[in-house]
Amino acid sequence: MDPVSHKVYHEHEVDPKVLLTIYCSPGIDRTIYEEVTIFPMQTLQGLMSSGKITGNTLIDFSTGPNISHLLSVCDYFTEIIILEANDFSLTHAEKWWKGEEETFDWSHLSDVCSEGDRKKWMEKEDTLRRKIKYIMKFDLSKEDPSVFSKANCVTSFYLLSHISKDREAYSKNIRKLASMLDIGGLLFLGGSFNVKYFSIGEHQFHSLPIDEEFIRKALEDAGFSIEHIEKLDSKVVSKTVKYDQIFLACAVKVKEI
Repeated sequence: MDPVSHKVYHEHEVDPKVLLTIYCSPGIDRTIYEEVTIFPMQTLQGLMSSGKITGNTLIDFSTGPNISHLLSVCDYFTEIIILEANDFSLTHAEKWWKGEEETFDWSHLSDVCSEGDRKKWMEKEDTLRRKIKYIMKFDLSKEDPSVFSKANCVTSFYLLSHISKDREAYSKNIRKLASMLDIGGLLFLGGSFNVKYFSIGEHQFHSLPIDEEFIRKALEDAGFSIEHIEKLDSKVVSKTVKYDQIFLACAVKVKEI
């Protein structure tokens, strides 16, 4: 997908509610929702259930004001820092953090993370809000990640394909995420393999096509040892988005590069 002929997530206006309604709720296309949102959540829950993954600080750097994956991991970390590449998504994320009513309603995720129990859901959402230390704008292409103290875990879902113009830039961005981690720190990297197109509302946005071979090499070259890669074949038939698979990679930083 040519970034010249499409909008670019971190440079152009995005309607956060439209983004979240399409990809993070079942109302428009349940298959997209189950693949893009539910699959990563359930995979994370499975990985975290051993209780062996815990830590003080988690840094999240993902596409959109998306909290779904954070709901799956927030119980295991003391504080969470959210970085946002888009101004409009940043504003929406800050409004949700403050509990403002006009933001996206995430309560449909109660079936996934709180057994459909309304009280448990409210407690889970409140827990995530309390653990967020701050939310800030960050441009990975221009700013130095060394300004942050080293984290125990970094989560990044879909964003690198949306902000990387080519595979060289993607690999460089993975190395920048690695620089945010201590040795032994964990990266959860989520995305799509072989994306053909990606839209938010009526606008098509750049999304870099990548495959498993590339991801494995990029992670290893950045100093990671890959613990696990979970993949889901896509059944989506839509003019909004098309890709071959959704993936979630779990990798441990084993050396500095």
